[in-house]
Amino acid sequence: MFQASDSKYLSDNQWYMPYNELLTAFNWEIIGYSSEERPILNTTLGTGSRSICMWAGMHGNETTGIFMLLSLIDLHTRNKIDLSDYSIHIIPIINPDAYVRFTRRNGLSIDLNRDFRAFQTIESAKLIGWIKMNSPELCFNLHDQRSIFHLHNEPAYTSFLVPSSNESRAITPVRRALMNRVGNALSSLQVPLNGIGRYSDKFYPTAVGDYLMAKGIPNVLFESGVSVDDFERMKARLFGLNVMVALLNADDTPSVVYDELPQNKEGLLEWVFTGVLYARMRVDVAIKRVYYVNGHAQGMYYMVDELGDLASRPRMKETDGSVIALSAPLIIGQPITAVLGPVVFENGLIVG
Repeated sequence: MFQASDSKYLSDNQWYMPYNELLTAFNWEIIGYSSEERPILNTTLGTGSRSICMWAGMHGNETTGIFMLLSLIDLHTRNKIDLSDYSIHIIPIINPDAYVRFTRRNGLSIDLNRDFRAFQTIESAKLIGWIKMNSPELCFNLHDQRSIFHLHNEPAYTSFLVPSSNESRAITPVRRALMNRVGNALSSLQVPLNGIGRYSDKFYPTAVGDYLMAKGIPNVLFESGVSVDDFERMKARLFGLNVMVALLNADDTPSVVYDELPQNKEGLLEWVFTGVLYARMRVDVAIKRVYYVNGHAQGMYYMVDELGDLASRPRMKETDGSVIALSAPLIIGQPITAVLGPVVFENGLIVG
């Protein structure tokens, strides 16, 4: 297995790379342009007969998969990985207009992952044409999942999905074979699978994974998440890379490992202050981190996530707030300004 020290893209906790910097990171081929005429980059590793397609950056505010792909390219460039049997086709960011804005939707405000039926965007049409041109035996579709997802009240730091191909969510032969392959890849790593889950297989006819499965093109969705004290998703980045490499060499002999992964649950809170005196009531206050990109500026702040009785909600971190009293209004979805015991927040930033 690879370690974080094997590539700067695994060890550097940078969570966003400006697109202009990405353009010069490797010797890319430009295979087209976005709706706002930003180049869509591609590269191929190896010249073998087994074709694999990998892409990330379908949503511009989901960056973990990009660093997974950059680390794979870096390892291949420095001869640290043997890909001689493969031709691995990589698009690091399929939605550059959303990426430069750090938003989910493209420059036309369309969610690419809901455009794989009508193909109303240049980017979705380009991706499907690229996939079909390369006739892959397997596709890797790399995303990030929100910090609300958990397994047994702990963050789900990576989740997988072998998508459905129809409304019935039937386990077709193609789907079963890929489930086996994912399970065998996970087994080959010989690591605990705590924090590893399955994403919902609800059928979305306009999502790329479901569209591809309906066309008989095997693909697996990676959803990279946070872990405690790791909101840059470094753990997910390293684990995801190792699973990608393991999947290349895994077979589809029967396995139940994928089936036995617990399915994600929603509702995890990040940081809860309990029993805070607020407007003469005792309430729980939940806050969470928000990452942003504004031009060349990148950063993080805390916003008010939830107020009220949160006793039944799982959380990553809890602070007793019973000796804390708040007088200023707290607004859901806004940066927090408050004195919460020893922690002082001002416009979303910890200042004391």
